[in-house]
Amino acid sequence: MKRSSTIEELKEDIERLQAEIDASDVKRGYCKVPFPSVSDVWAEQAYKRNLVDIKQFLAEYTELVLTAKEIIPLGEQDRINEWLEMLKVAREAKDLILGSTCTLIAALLLIATNGDSRMHYANLADMLVSIIEETPYSVYSEDVYKGDYDGNYDKYYADKREELLKWRAN
Repeated sequence: MKRSSTIEELKEDIERLQAEIDASDVKRGYCKVPFPSVSDVWAEQAYKRNLVDIKQFLAEYTELVLTAKEIIPLGEQDRINEWLEMLKVAREAKDLILGSTCTLIAALLLIATNGDSRMHYANLADMLVSIIEETPYSVYSEDVYKGDYDGNYDKYYADKREELLKWRAN
């Protein structure tokens, strides 16, 4: 009988395969430089600062979608664009769950503004309700990544947003 791989063996295989992929990419001239992580403390503040308004908007949009029984694109809106800009920075948090949550919320906001013909309205409504009902995430633990965040929310956001724009351009 064949024995299953252990978690350690699987991790070693993943690391080996990733190293092979990275080496192959370098040979082809492709090198992906990751964006430096954003402070988890700042990302959580950004997430919670806007969460009430975002949830209110998503609740109203969910009601609209369920009433119309279709996904209705609302078009560009200044407040949604502001949330999206903030979420683009916050999703670079070192904490993967917080970053993923910000990414998911941004995707749902994009669907609300642009629509999505590939998704059924009921599935979107279910996702929206899940986000609305979710308990706010907290990154405060022993190993929270603070980075270079000094507590000045607006300055840190402006600096990281500018860094992200330069990083994307290059």
